[in-house]
Amino acid sequence: MTTASEQAVAVRPAPGRPPVAAPAAGYVGALLAFLILTAGAVALRDAAVHFGWLTGTAWIDTAVAGLDGLTPQGWMLPAGVVVAVVGLWWIVAALRPRRPTALEVPAQTSVWIAKADVARLARAAAESVPGVLSSRALASLRSVKVTADVTGDDAALQAAITTAVADAIGGFTTTTPRLKVRTRTGAN
Repeated sequence: MTTASEQAVAVRPAPGRPPVAAPAAGYVGALLAFLILTAGAVALRDAAVHFGWLTGTAWIDTAVAGLDGLTPQGWMLPAGVVVAVVGLWWIVAALRPRRPTALEVPAQTSVWIAKADVARLARAAAESVPGVLSSRALASLRSVKVTADVTGDDAALQAAITTAVADAIGGFTTTTPRLKVRTRTGAN
């Protein structure tokens, strides 16, 4: 039997995983799948030739006959090095951790904000400052860059834009990205 104090304790869900980009190995896997499907199609065609359903010569037999009696040549060593480097790159791609794509929002549950939305938030905050004609913003996981077209060249206006953007972003992220504000007089 539970007591009233035990029922009053709020149970919070476990934090979710952060959003991450697609793994680089996914592209390698798609390429390998395409190559395997192509080899299967060639094998099916050669089987149809073997059973007499198609006319012509088997491609696999032609390729094996072309490789029969092949001797070492100068191009083989560089080709082997290239194949080894590609293979090592595939291993690195498979083991590399996926990069995060969003910033964590301070909330009771797992909520994340995308980089593009941080940029939109910064742009809207900059444009809310009196004296700002228009603005553009770029955001990454570590920094936010705002370029504002303003009515006058004033250091106080740049400070007001910086404060407005910092306040807007600060409420939406657990980590504060570096903020760089640049002002230009007049609209372009």
